[in-house]
Amino acid sequence: MRKLIWCVLILGGCLLISACATSKKTREMVRPISMAIPDDYRMAAYLGLFAPRESFMLTEIKARIVVAEIFQVRCSHCQRQVDDLVDLYNLILKENLSHQVKIVGLGYGDDLFEVEEFGRHFAIPFPLFADPQGRKVKVDEIPVTFILELTPEGAQVLYEFHGLLPDAEDLLKLIRQATGL
Repeated sequence: MRKLIWCVLILGGCLLISACATSKKTREMVRPISMAIPDDYRMAAYLGLFAPRESFMLTEIKARIVVAEIFQVRCSHCQRQVDDLVDLYNLILKENLSHQVKIVGLGYGDDLFEVEEFGRHFAIPFPLFADPQGRKVKVDEIPVTFILELTPEGAQVLYEFHGLLPDAEDLLKLIRQATGL
């Protein structure tokens, strides 16, 4: 009986750990990614994109750091993570860092209608983009969150989180430690 209890406790601990974010870099740089300019002018302005055009490169976002969330609208972990990302967005505003840190989401395998509905349903205040074919970023699991530093050479990966994120304050602390913000 005692062995069974220990097995259940160990299995429960393993499941708990696997549901939490692990930071592991699978790449140093993110290849150039082109996305459609958001239809909502407020979202385009948030990214610092004012010239009328159809698309932009990820590295054109007017920020030093980009938090890029790769999600799927039907993913329960992704849905739970929305609150943490909105908390991070609000903390960035509160700390007056919105000119240096931006957040974007990419619906991996989701079409634009699904992504827009997801954004409305969860009242997401940052831009979301669709990647119906899953071609923009190659990932093995969802959700994945990249903390990127935009450089003249491209988007350098500072952190890569697989699974659920740390809370907003801890995540902002990591960003500050890595970048000196």
